[in-house]
Amino acid sequence: MSRGWSGPRRRRETAVDRGLQAERTTMAWQRTALGLGGVSALLLHRAAGNPLAALPGIAGMLVALGLLVVVERRYDRTVRRVAAGEVPAGPVLIRTVAAASVALALAALTLVAAGPG
Repeated sequence: MSRGWSGPRRRRETAVDRGLQAERTTMAWQRTALGLGGVSALLLHRAAGNPLAALPGIAGMLVALGLLVVVERRYDRTVRRVAAGEVPAGPVLIRTVAAASVALALAALTLVAAGPG
């Protein structure tokens, strides 16, 4: 809520497109995949024909390509769910993120309690 000269004012406009958040998230993951692909290409260039040294670059390129495919599929599914008035995130994803958050918090508390060294 913003304050104008005459007191509090409520916003009247509504969200133009409820799918914009999914689009921003998708673009962020695309940038991540492109960054991973770029670093992987540099690793491949640095390998200079050595097949063993090229493995990390090849693996990174495959992960980047896979991520691009997964992101597009996830975006399509999210947009369909939002248009249907459903919750975009599935219950498995919500539980997984919640469990990962709790595990990360516990790990952070353990590190803080252990102190330096």
